[in-house]
Amino acid sequence: MEKTGKALKVWAWIFIVTSVIIPLLGVGSIICSIKYKKYDEKKGSQLLQISIIVAVVALGYNIIKLLQ
Repeated sequence: MEKTGKALKVWAWIFIVTSVIIPLLGVGSIICSIKYKKYDEKKGSQLLQISIIVAVVALGYNIIKLLQ
């Protein structure tokens, strides 16, 4: 069970980092963070908050870049 939680945490961080490049991956980081929250409530909440912030910032950046 703990191994699955660690894998979800790793995948969530991968999606967070790559969502800066491709905003659609922000959805993947949010999903992984929600699933990781079942294993570790505190760290999962922090990871979810980071995922949402990065996804929103990346989406906003790409929309602004698209409009220029």
